[in-house]
Amino acid sequence: MGTFGADVATAHDVDAPEAPPADRAFKLADAFVLIDEDELIICTDGAMRGYSMVARYLRDLFSQANLPPNTQTFDFEPASNQEKRRTLEQEGVREMKLKGTLYAATRELDGEELQGLTGAWRRFRRGVQGLFAEETEDDQQRAVLAGHWGEFNITTTIAPAGGSRAEPIVLTTLDDAAMDVIDEMPDDSEVVIKTRQGNEIRSGDVILTKQVRLGRKEGQNDLDHIEVWAELQTFRQELRQRGAWQR
Repeated sequence: MGTFGADVATAHDVDAPEAPPADRAFKLADAFVLIDEDELIICTDGAMRGYSMVARYLRDLFSQANLPPNTQTFDFEPASNQEKRRTLEQEGVREMKLKGTLYAATRELDGEELQGLTGAWRRFRRGVQGLFAEETEDDQQRAVLAGHWGEFNITTTIAPAGGSRAEPIVLTTLDDAAMDVIDEMPDDSEVVIKTRQGNEIRSGDVILTKQVRLGRKEGQNDLDHIEVWAELQTFRQELRQRGAWQR
């Protein structure tokens, strides 16, 4: 990620993108952020589908700029689709599917210690990744394999054996876990929940999101900044019309 100043008030914007880590061999993902006061919209592409890495990047950027500690102390809270959230709360959970890949994300993401079910889910996939790597004895082949972790899909389903007739404590535990996971699912995974009324709710349904198709520059694997900026502006207008944006 780098910084890009749009509508800069000064005559010249001299900010330069941060250099990539010295040990990074290829770009893992793109992230573009529209910031307006204390609200923002994030457009991500590639392995990064959420907001936690963007928050970490901004904190590091503010730290390097020697901004006051209180400026660096913040976190992002996703704007929720309250209708979907109420559906999940009222109908309860029949089953919950966690979906992800063995994609080796950045070292910073590896070092992020998630708690609860999301942390256990990531540790499980890291364990499977390690077992696969151990089965590949040749170092050169192991290096090739490391570039294809994203082609290994893993899905696990959590559901009570008795369905909706299971013990109340079992159903309550699953309901509580689903509410936690729907908010905290890391950037490299997805959660799909079926309610006891048969409705399907995905992590992207509860957190306000929108999928867009973007072109890439010829001969490069880069998105066009102007096209991304236009999509961010369009989504902001849509959120304003729905009453989900402050202005």
